[in-house]
Amino acid sequence: MNRQFAIVILCLLSFSAHAERNFYGILSAGYVQNEVQDFELDKASYKLGIGYELTPQWYLEAGFQGLGELNASDQFATADSDVAEFSGLYLAALGKARGQYGELFYRLGMMRVDANVQSISNLTCPGDPAVASVGPAICSVDNSLLAGVFGVGFDFYIHHSTMLRFEVEYIKGEQDYTATAAYVGVRLNF
Repeated sequence: MNRQFAIVILCLLSFSAHAERNFYGILSAGYVQNEVQDFELDKASYKLGIGYELTPQWYLEAGFQGLGELNASDQFATADSDVAEFSGLYLAALGKARGQYGELFYRLGMMRVDANVQSISNLTCPGDPAVASVGPAICSVDNSLLAGVFGVGFDFYIHHSTMLRFEVEYIKGEQDYTATAAYVGVRLNF
């Protein structure tokens, strides 16, 4: 998945050589709360994206989000073998309004979330065909889920080509997957 994202970035950068600051890149870090079936994960998150200004009121943005990772040795693991990783590729349209100090925006989009969860639990695994059960105590989810994304944020002007981004977003997808995230990042116009 990272390779696909790198190819998309390189293609968009090659087209930007002829653009007049219509492209921008995003690098953000934050915190996310993931929930899928009976598993929850609250962890640090990051977002890498590239956008294009279609009109003065609309942007088109694509990118990759690391939505949290839990290793068996992590202090927040509930068992010695708990492992979880959530990541996603997204495509979104951003409506915006410019002001004296920056741009207010809202985001509507779609995301492909890769959810990989392996957990030992005292509970019986749900009867969902997407959930594999080995014995009564070991549950796993390993799926690509389609999800919708809604977010709002503000890009503060720092320099003519640099902005400070604050953003919150809500993601809801298949198999009762939900995520709520907050990010602080940098937007570079090129």
